Amino acid sequence: MSVPGIGPISAAVIYSEYGDISNFSNPGQMLAFAGIEPGINDSGTESHGGRMVKRGSSQLRYVLINCCLPLIRFDITFATYYAKKRGEGKPHRVAITHVAKKLVRVIYALERQEVDYNIQKLR
Repeated sequence: MSVPGIGPISAAVIYSEYGDISNFSNPGQMLAFAGIEPGINDSGTESHGGRMVKRGSSQLRYVLINCCLPLIRFDITFATYYAKKRGEGKPHRVAITHVAKKLVRVIYALERQEVDYNIQKLR
């Protein structure tokens, strides 16, 4: 809950869906669990067709993406990342999904290191 934009209900959904973070060996597994990893095409390589793979927890995906709206409003690091994606020509929904992916990577790092969110330590 130290991340701006994640309130008690959102945090409860995230923790209840993910369970023990130590079950995930990397943030990519957490992204796959939420169903927001990049699509994989028939040849086994990453698809660049712009489609999100919608496997995984729809509730978790919904909460993560909705947490990003206040996050880009109140946190300069995430706002800058969102602006960068928009500057690359990405539509709003695609840019928000990229912010959600960054949020999952941040959550993974915070839980692994057992620290609170600190904007000065975020890259």
